[in-house]
Amino acid sequence: MKKGLTSCLTVLLCAGVLFAPTSFAADKFEVTASEVFDPYGILGPPTGEFLSFGTVKCPGYEPTGNPAQPCPVGSRQHTRDVVVKSRTESSDPAMSGWMTVVLNSNLDADGAGPVWGTFRTELDGGGIWEGTWQGLRTAEDGYWLAPLHVVGKGYGGLVDQMQMMGEDYIWSPFTPPIAYLGSISVRILDPK
Repeated sequence: MKKGLTSCLTVLLCAGVLFAPTSFAADKFEVTASEVFDPYGILGPPTGEFLSFGTVKCPGYEPTGNPAQPCPVGSRQHTRDVVVKSRTESSDPAMSGWMTVVLNSNLDADGAGPVWGTFRTELDGGGIWEGTWQGLRTAEDGYWLAPLHVVGKGYGGLVDQMQMMGEDYIWSPFTPPIAYLGSISVRILDPK
């Protein structure tokens, strides 16, 4: 009988250890936002700016020197460290602010290929998101799509110690990124 009680007590203690942490689980919530980068006002009101045009290589060709068409038509384009400032807007203050994005890409003659970089979003209500993104840009019916996987961590203000992961679907009618629109959907984990 004593052995049976000891076994039951051991099982109950183990169950308590396994289930107790769930009451302390982090909060998870989803947030959507829009992103606009249109410094020349081509798609709407001017929003954002180029902070650096970075470097461009055109394998087999010389760069044109024209930011709107940096490589000759029909050639590949490799860009590194293009830096832009875009605007994110959301009904949730955890996603509204100015985002500085570092862009890198290896695009083929059709403007499609892998894209990657980093971001830093300074939120209007205080706090900063920093993280990385990567995706594959595709050409489709005269425009380009890039579903980007985004991972970030929050520092200070509204998002201190939070983590995010999700997608930013970018649409652009231009081969070089002189203007684009994004639709952001992220899951945020708040460990506090």
